[in-house]
Amino acid sequence: MKNKIIKILERPQVVISIALVIVLIVGFILYKNVGIPPKIILNNSVDSSTPNGNSQEFKDGDVIDLAFPKSGRVNEVDVITGDMVKKGQVLASLDSTDALGALQIAKANYQKILNGATGADIDVLKTGVATAKINLEDVKKQQELAVKISYDNLLNSTPEAVPNDGTSDYTAPIISGNYNLGKEGIIKIHLYQSSGGISFITSGLIDGDIGIVNTTIAQPIGNSGLYIKFLDNNGFDVTDWDINIPNKKAANYLANYNAYQSALETKSRLVGLAQASLDQANSALTQKQASARPEDVASALGTLQVAQGAYDNDFIYATTDGVVSVVNINPGEIITPNQKAISLIVKTK
Repeated sequence: MKNKIIKILERPQVVISIALVIVLIVGFILYKNVGIPPKIILNNSVDSSTPNGNSQEFKDGDVIDLAFPKSGRVNEVDVITGDMVKKGQVLASLDSTDALGALQIAKANYQKILNGATGADIDVLKTGVATAKINLEDVKKQQELAVKISYDNLLNSTPEAVPNDGTSDYTAPIISGNYNLGKEGIIKIHLYQSSGGISFITSGLIDGDIGIVNTTIAQPIGNSGLYIKFLDNNGFDVTDWDINIPNKKAANYLANYNAYQSALETKSRLVGLAQASLDQANSALTQKQASARPEDVASALGTLQVAQGAYDNDFIYATTDGVVSVVNINPGEIITPNQKAISLIVKTK
């Protein structure tokens, strides 16, 4: 038996066949992923997916079998049996529409990152910033108006005059109108005898204004927007009156207070959202205007390299100068990964 094995191994054809089977098995195991350069799976293991192949040197007469590492539809076969080819020459290709599209996008993105944003990109982002600014100002105006209205309502919580000395036996004058000074405090009214009858003078929120006590027509209390009318037969026993702004004892005070607090909260929330939108727009513009960051360049380059690898897998290149000895594929044919496609006989001289 040993002698028979030795005799078999002495036959070159058998040794070559065994070697080819081994290479086929190894090649099938190693090449599964798109983007990994395809290997020649017969005779000599070299890279046929790139123009330069690998660094392996060939001898005249070597036979090299080339294959695609992926399945697909054959697009073009650029050689026929007997053609002389040069190293790096494209011999055949698969339909590469999708791979080419992905490669072009990756190239454009990589170049865009290297060059920075285009003027058009920046103009779009500037428009976004301007719009966000206008929106912020509009929101501020709307919410400030809403807060002002609710605050005015709070200040106008049914005003009333109460005795300054705290007495509980009194007939209060009628307070009407709409308070318009926009601030809190006390309006003080002092009654006194004048040549024209009984008059009043103000202090506190309104200082030094004089009016006539009238029991039929309400009289203005300075420029506050409020009016006062005294009732008949009250004897004017109380000479000093206070009008608290706002009147916290009014029946509608609590409702007005809650509405005012709600308006403040709404303003804070909506203005905050509008401000955040503006900050985001400014950040996007600043980032776009900034020079490319190393990590962005590296990421884009990695994507480009993967796309280039996937595209290269759609081509078979001559790995050396030679003569086409076998063409085993045709345009339109569906091939399987590592299916023998083209064979070359090396011609280096």
